[in-house]
Amino acid sequence: MVWKKGMALLFGLMLITAGLAFGKAAAAETSVTVILVSDNEADSALAYYLANLTGAIVVMTAWGVYDANVTAEVMNYAPDQVIIIGGPDAVVEQYVSDLKDLNITVERWWGENRYRTNLAVIGNATLKLNIKFENSVVVVPGNDTGAIREALRRAVKVHGIVLFANNTTDPIRVMAKFQITPKNITVIHSRVMKGAMVGLVRKLKGSDGLRANLTEMEVNVTPEMAMEAINTSEERIATAEEMLANVTLPPQMERVAERMLLLAKKQLNVSKKAYEEGNYGKAYGQAIAAKAHAEFVIRVASKEWQMKVRFDPAMRATMFLHRVEIQLKVMEKAGVNVTEVRELVEQLKVAIKNKDYDTIDALMWQIQHKLLELYTHGRGKFREHIVFPARGRHGMP
Repeated sequence: MVWKKGMALLFGLMLITAGLAFGKAAAAETSVTVILVSDNEADSALAYYLANLTGAIVVMTAWGVYDANVTAEVMNYAPDQVIIIGGPDAVVEQYVSDLKDLNITVERWWGENRYRTNLAVIGNATLKLNIKFENSVVVVPGNDTGAIREALRRAVKVHGIVLFANNTTDPIRVMAKFQITPKNITVIHSRVMKGAMVGLVRKLKGSDGLRANLTEMEVNVTPEMAMEAINTSEERIATAEEMLANVTLPPQMERVAERMLLLAKKQLNVSKKAYEEGNYGKAYGQAIAAKAHAEFVIRVASKEWQMKVRFDPAMRATMFLHRVEIQLKVMEKAGVNVTEVRELVEQLKVAIKNKDYDTIDALMWQIQHKLLELYTHGRGKFREHIVFPARGRHGMP
C-alpha cells in the first residue's frame, strides 16, 4: 500500500544550519542540514520557528505516515545531516532507515510527547545550532493551533522562546532548566483553551522569584480557524480509516481502534454542526478532539503495518521497489545516469513475480549498494539545483 500523504497544514518550511552561506552559488560548498518534521501543529511550529531564525530547508511528512516521496524530497537537497523533530509516532522510523541507506547522518530531537519534544528542541537548538534566545518567553497550549500561530509571530518578532504548555506544565522549572530569566512572558491561548491555562497563569503570578512582566492574550476563534481545524480533522480521519483497513490488529486492539475512530467521526459531526450554527469555538474544540482520536488510530495501525513489513518478505520487497523507483526518478532529474540500476530493478520485478526470495534478497542488496554509490558521487549534481532562501524570509502563517 502507498500511504496517503496528508496536506501540510500550517507551514511551508526550510531550515539550514545557522551561520551558513545562502544562494545557488554557495550550494556546492555549503554543509546542508534538512529538518524532517510531521504536520503536527506543535512539531512543525518548532521547525517554522527555527527556519525564521536560521534560514531554511524543512521537509514535511504526514503525521504517522510513511511516504517514499518524502525520502526523495530529502534527497533533492543532498543533505549532510537530517534532523528529525518529533518521535517515531509522528515521523516513522522507516525514514531513518531510508536515509541511513544513503549514508545520510540522521539525528532525532524528540520526547515522549509534544511538550517533551519542545524541550528537546530548545536544548538542542541552543547547544548545536548556537541559537541565543533573548529576554522573552511565549507560552501557548500545545494543541491550540490558532494560538500557536499567533505565538510564533510574536516569538519570531522578539527572538523569544516558544514554550508549549498544558495544565501540568511548570514554566518556572523549565526556565530554570535552561537558565532563562525573561523580562517578558506572554501567555497566548484561544478562548477554548483558556481553562487549561488558568492554573499556569496563577502559578506564574504567584512565583516570588519571577521578575518578568506577564501578559495574557486571548485569540479569537474565527470561522477560518474553525474550518481549518475541521479540514485537518477530516484528513486525519480519512488517513486513519485507510490505514486501519490495511492491517489486521489483535481483536481487542481492533475494537479499541474502531471505537476511537467512531468517536472521532462523532466529534467531527458535532464540530460541523456547531460551525453551521455559528458556534466557532465549539467547532474548533471538537475538531481538535476528533483529530487527537484519529491520530490514536493512525499510531496503532502504523505500528502494526511496520511490523508486518518487517516480517513479510514479499511486502518488504514491494515497498523497496516502490521506494527505489521514486528515488531513481529524482536522480535522473538531477542528471545522474541510473541505467544500470534500472536493469537491476527490472530483474527484481521478475523475481518478485516469481516469488524467488533468494534472488530478491540478492538483487535488493545490489540495488541498494549501487544506489548509494550513485547518490554519493552524484551529490554535486543535486547541489547545483539548490537555491537557499535568505534568512528570515519565511512567510508568516
